[in-house]
Amino acid sequence: MLVSLQADYALRVLVDVAQHQARGIAVVTREIAERQRVPRVFLTKIVAQLASHGMLRTQRGKGGGVMLGRTPESIILLDVIETFEGSLQFNQCAHDAKCCGLSEGCAIRGFWRTAEKHLKGFLGAQTLADLLALGATTAEGVPLSPTFEPAGELRTISLGGGTAG
Repeated sequence: MLVSLQADYALRVLVDVAQHQARGIAVVTREIAERQRVPRVFLTKIVAQLASHGMLRTQRGKGGGVMLGRTPESIILLDVIETFEGSLQFNQCAHDAKCCGLSEGCAIRGFWRTAEKHLKGFLGAQTLADLLALGATTAEGVPLSPTFEPAGELRTISLGGGTAG
């Protein structure tokens, strides 16, 4: 599974807006494009999609720009990624047993379902605020926080009969 460039850009845009909004500045998309090296045409589409999901809000005209539509603590990273990717899936068989004649009782199918559950659980527990704390920096390059503590314990994976960890 490879997260698209669009989803990656969306996370960068949200971080950029959060950093500048924290300083009381409405962020101009041209400046985001320059700082994040996102083509402006592509950025416009990303901003529009984030705004349609309430993660950003936009204001036209003098003094306008882009602002967060919600607090960083309420913007869930899974929601951001799935806005651009659709529902995250590792393998079709994890959701449709009919796609493979071996699906019933298949350990690999169980593995994919469990892995997907853990990834979605992890991303669903992380917010934009957590991403900002991951070591993101201000526009001046000053670290916001040097550490990251993932939510939840992900060491043991149950595959239906035994555990792996």
